[in-house]
Amino acid sequence: MGDKTWSAVFDNSKIKSFVPGFAAQIPLRYGVRRTLDWFNADPSRKRVDLAMNEEMDCILGVYQR
Repeated sequence: MGDKTWSAVFDNSKIKSFVPGFAAQIPLRYGVRRTLDWFNADPSRKRVDLAMNEEMDCILGVYQR
């Protein structure tokens, strides 16, 4: 189950404490679009990993109980 057991909220305050000028440059919607475009550019990136699917099903099954 590992890190999938509990929900979490992440922020970038730690990096900002070390690099005060840090600012995200890419809005979420554009970042998601770029990621989808990357996957769609090469069909081999869209393979289904059956072992990973089984693992995720197991995790979800434990969560649903």
